[in-house]
Amino acid sequence: MAKDIGDDFGSDFDAGTSKDSGKKLFGGVSVKWETVLPIAVIIIVLLLIVFKTNILSGGVSLLGGGTGARILVLGAPSQGLRDILNDQENKDIIKESRIMTLESIDHNPAERIKGYDIIILDQSAQTDKTISRRTADAITTFVKKGGKLMIVLNSGIQRPGDVSVLGWQASFDDIVPVRCDTVGSKPSCLQPIDVQGTLYSSMEDHPIMKGITQIPAVETSGPIRTRTYDLQVTGKEIAYLEDSRTKKYYVAISEQSLITGMVVHINFEPGISKALIINTIRYLS
Repeated sequence: MAKDIGDDFGSDFDAGTSKDSGKKLFGGVSVKWETVLPIAVIIIVLLLIVFKTNILSGGVSLLGGGTGARILVLGAPSQGLRDILNDQENKDIIKESRIMTLESIDHNPAERIKGYDIIILDQSAQTDKTISRRTADAITTFVKKGGKLMIVLNSGIQRPGDVSVLGWQASFDDIVPVRCDTVGSKPSCLQPIDVQGTLYSSMEDHPIMKGITQIPAVETSGPIRTRTYDLQVTGKEIAYLEDSRTKKYYVAISEQSLITGMVVHINFEPGISKALIINTIRYLS
């Protein structure tokens, strides 16, 4: 009869087997594999997390600590916004910010915007306010899947090569909280208004207005001066501007919340208040 393989290896492999189904290993200590295996799996998973997230080097925190938002700015932002994004004091809130032209991402916008937490559409420093249908569709999908979008002034109101498109609804569906209406014989989003006055909070308990009831905080500082547009609110108004000369009111900040994504529209030049922009980034993060 053929010799059982166990006869060759059993004396070594099963040496010290006890009747309690354990193995006497490491100096005769009895180890039960059903106890050891779960612990080993937990250790391996923890090691993978450490190396994957680079926790030991100050990377992602398992406790959800603030590592800042990854921000993609599309267009040609004002110097005021650039200064806020580049301010080292805000590095705990802004992990990364990158500025790209809309033309540079138009060949594959969905892929180029992937991985960012917040997109800021700001064409303040350029006369061209167009955005292609492909890029607008990619941004709309990004928001509807949980992404956050900030639009500054009248950025993205037109489509290149198509004079029939004006405003945000044709490009972004209903995700933008303001609408461009006709004032007189011209669309309101094409009529910049020079406002000298005060920005007031419409919702003092809103996170964007945290610690801010009006700008300037005291009247002796003099009125703020900014460009704005006479837009109709379709979402929720958070703050408004009052022109001290004409006593007219204009929406300053508005938002549109989706199931998971969100859009905030800023109807003034960001440089007039660093605190408002940082609060907005915090809120969207």
